[in-house]
Amino acid sequence: MMKNQTAIITGGTRGIGAGIVKLLLAEGVKTIVLAKNEESIANLKETMGDLGELEAYKCDITSSEQVAAVVETVYEKYGRIDTLVNNAGVGVWKPFEEMTEEDWDSQLDTNLKGAFLCSQAVYKKMMEGEGGQIVNIASDLAYNTTEKASAYCASKWGLLGLSHTMNKEGKKHGIRVTTVSPGLVQTDFGGVPAAKKTSGLTVETVAEQVLSVIKTGKDAGQVEVIIRP
Repeated sequence: MMKNQTAIITGGTRGIGAGIVKLLLAEGVKTIVLAKNEESIANLKETMGDLGELEAYKCDITSSEQVAAVVETVYEKYGRIDTLVNNAGVGVWKPFEEMTEEDWDSQLDTNLKGAFLCSQAVYKKMMEGEGGQIVNIASDLAYNTTEKASAYCASKWGLLGLSHTMNKEGKKHGIRVTTVSPGLVQTDFGGVPAAKKTSGLTVETVAEQVLSVIKTGKDAGQVEVIIRP
């Protein structure tokens, strides 16, 4: 069903992103990862390079120029982009009064602006073809706030609103925009190591849910998933 399709995953070198990459490669999907860290890209290629057709590009998703260049490169090579998964995310947990402008910018820029830039670049290519789908990894905190996560919650609530609007506009172009919003996940994130999140969801559980969303038939006009431990 998905063999020979092309997918782009942001933040796909570790955690949930790496779990999604592994499943897509197993499905025969040409999988392209965007990440900022060259060492993490090298590690991904070493551990998953033999699992399927995998490419990885160093890309700052908060830069419109870098995003546009990579998307153009991918589209010229494969002639299609079937799926985009906006997974890259940053989390800083601090009391509101201690949240710095830098903390705010880092989270809104990656979690919301980055998703906007990647989505818009890919969306335009999908409009030229037969459509496709964009999956945004939001968060349970897009529905339920918690203390010390003001900027993170704001970014994920924004991502949810962006996703809903994009989905409404994209239908006429055959583009579906969905959200997968996990609760606590056993990953190193937000300054808390995975070892201290034993009650959380596993990476495999979240990745399998994302794959299920991607495989959902085109007759489903809107898909919104919340996963909680």
